[in-house]
Amino acid sequence: MEQEVFETTYPEEIFLISPKPIVVINETWEQIGEKERELLNKIIAALKISIDSVTVVTQSIFDIASFNTKTSKLIYFGDAPARVSRYELHEAYGISFICSETLTQLLENEPARKQLWLGLKKLFSI
Repeated sequence: MEQEVFETTYPEEIFLISPKPIVVINETWEQIGEKERELLNKIIAALKISIDSVTVVTQSIFDIASFNTKTSKLIYFGDAPARVSRYELHEAYGISFICSETLTQLLENEPARKQLWLGLKKLFSI
């Protein structure tokens, strides 16, 4: 059912269903190591949500246009596209998103993790 029709038919807030945030990784889930998975779980938990409440997808090259009707919040771990700065809040196609370096790179870069956290606080209004 289209969100617009649903909101018109059932205008009460209790019936409004927010789309799940999407986490995009640049490798398949099987290629991600245990330490990287732990880091991702910690990041998601810090946002006061669980890994089960996000959709994790793989894209080796980030394509924001492919998500235009499925979410309003997105986090990308991988090589940032041209003219997109890391750790800053961006918006395109009705999606608010942040690009970060890969989970493997974040493991070894505490300043980057802190910058990511500052951006995620803005994205998730924490």
